[in-house]
Amino acid sequence: YGWAGTILRVDLTQGKITKEPLPPEWGARFLGGSGINDWILWNEVGPEVEPLSAANRLIFGVGPLVGTVIPLGNRTHVTTRSPLTGNFGDSNSGGFWGTRLKFAGYDHIVIHGQAAKPVYLWIDGDEVSIRDASHLWGRDVYQANDILAEELGRDVSTACIGPAGENLVRFASIMFDRYRAAAKTGTGCVMGSKNLKAIAVRGSGPVEVARPEELLSFAETIKHALDMRVSPGVASFAKYGTTGLVTSYQALGCLSVRNYQDTVLDKIDDVDPDRFLERYALKNTSCSMGCPVHCCHWWRIGDGRYAGETGSKPEFIVMDAMGFHIGVNSLDAILHFQNLVNRYGLDATETGTTLGLLMELWQRGIITGDDTQGAKLLWGDVEVIEDTVEKIARGRDLGVFLAEGTVATARKIGRGAESYVCHSKGMTEVEDVRGFPGWALAYAISTRGCDHLKAHGQVDKQSRQDVAERLFGSPHAGVPTSPEGKGMSAKYHEDFEAVTNSLGGCMFNVLSLSLKRNPRLAMGLEDYGPLFSAATGMDMDREEILRCGARIVCLEKAFNARLGLARKDDTLHGRWMDEPCPSGVGKGMKAADYLGRCLDDYYEARGFDVETGLPKKSKLTELGLESVAEQLQNLGALR
Repeated sequence: YGWAGTILRVDLTQGKITKEPLPPEWGARFLGGSGINDWILWNEVGPEVEPLSAANRLIFGVGPLVGTVIPLGNRTHVTTRSPLTGNFGDSNSGGFWGTRLKFAGYDHIVIHGQAAKPVYLWIDGDEVSIRDASHLWGRDVYQANDILAEELGRDVSTACIGPAGENLVRFASIMFDRYRAAAKTGTGCVMGSKNLKAIAVRGSGPVEVARPEELLSFAETIKHALDMRVSPGVASFAKYGTTGLVTSYQALGCLSVRNYQDTVLDKIDDVDPDRFLERYALKNTSCSMGCPVHCCHWWRIGDGRYAGETGSKPEFIVMDAMGFHIGVNSLDAILHFQNLVNRYGLDATETGTTLGLLMELWQRGIITGDDTQGAKLLWGDVEVIEDTVEKIARGRDLGVFLAEGTVATARKIGRGAESYVCHSKGMTEVEDVRGFPGWALAYAISTRGCDHLKAHGQVDKQSRQDVAERLFGSPHAGVPTSPEGKGMSAKYHEDFEAVTNSLGGCMFNVLSLSLKRNPRLAMGLEDYGPLFSAATGMDMDREEILRCGARIVCLEKAFNARLGLARKDDTLHGRWMDEPCPSGVGKGMKAADYLGRCLDDYYEARGFDVETGLPKKSKLTELGLESVAEQLQNLGALR
């Protein structure tokens, strides 16, 4: 119940497809989705396996709530060893692909090996085959999707890479259903290294649950709590989607403007969310089955240089990374650039931060045309931006130099360039966090590199001291600029988001439910235990779901520890660390002033060794990870 019950394994070297039952004990310990992905990665990808080797695994997973009546959205999780950072790598995406995979009868796909020529995987229920993709190779994501739809039918979902993945750009994404991105950590690069262009899925089977009436009752309660007539916050999110963050982040002072040189935008009216709704939005849509919020938009550009261009979303991260971060304040251009990175299969964040680095180095005279093969990297030059993005994706000229990501580019340039890159563990992000200790801590401890979806909730962003009091017994975690209580908050949200990604829900919906002012509508982490039980029939009380979250997080930490990462790596780099925030509510703050204290609090809250930043043997044993503890102890990583 809940799970489809089957793992699909694909050996591309041998052209062999096998199916095996999903062990029930894996579900009890790691839930599904990202948790089971992590367990497979730990057991099958040792430290000797390089990210682009045939032995690396590319693992797709959907959780036990995917395809059920629970209206939290249906997400897909992708896990691998990252070619961008060399460390633990994962990414999460919406779209209908995950639901169709579940309907086809599979919870996870584990891919290894390397095909001798370009191929795609075709899953049509019980029938699974590896097919020639020579006619798709070199096509962009939108073109490949159109071709597959003609070949296989319109009732098919695709996970597809673009030219960036084919050319092994280290920050290539996997695009689901054309517009939804598993963008982080270079998952598309791993897929390209295996000569796998796409995975197409059709499924029509039901998802059986253990206690249908009980699960339906949960679904009705959640649907009511997410009803925009009940919740003003949900109504706002349904109206604007993540574009609404432009306004709220402007007020906080955490935008990234011209490569983090400022945190507020002068021309904010040009990119106001209401302007997007008035001039471009056609209608709201949901990114996945069963979500009542419909926070995405279909849009169309009416006139000007990009007249007639259409697309879906947009997202805040794209607006910042391919907009403010590189000096672009035109919504026309930002929407066009979103389609551009989608078509090529590129992570918008890493693309934007790489361009932003070059533009600031050009601004300061650190690089010249001799370094850029004649290109003038000026802020906001849309022609140069488009040309450079194409060169990155196609592996041509300057693009080859930039294809390893922002940190690698800075290191190759030298001349102090790395000091202009804000990152953690080799991955960049565009929300400026130095004025917000909880946010900065979340970036520093994230297992995949700095990121806003691994360990950071909304308690401090929204100054919800009432929620902080309820969860942690103190209001301090809800004060945005205070370091107090942030260790407990980071631990809680890290566990919460691990559970969410393992069950298959949408982070935005889950966090929204956790912040309800009416306690009868609020759902915290512990409330997902009974829901899990109703879906799967497996006993899961409120305490055990907390242990599951901690177990999944500790497994990811252990994967990195096995590679040699420790407390020294739980840090931030660039001006976030050393340069005072220039604007906003955190003006004058920098992470060096508080991060060490926040890390101490976090490690104590998690029961880790404060000196090493690693799990203690006793903690791993408490969580039932004895075999993990044994491996780390043999490597000398445990005390």
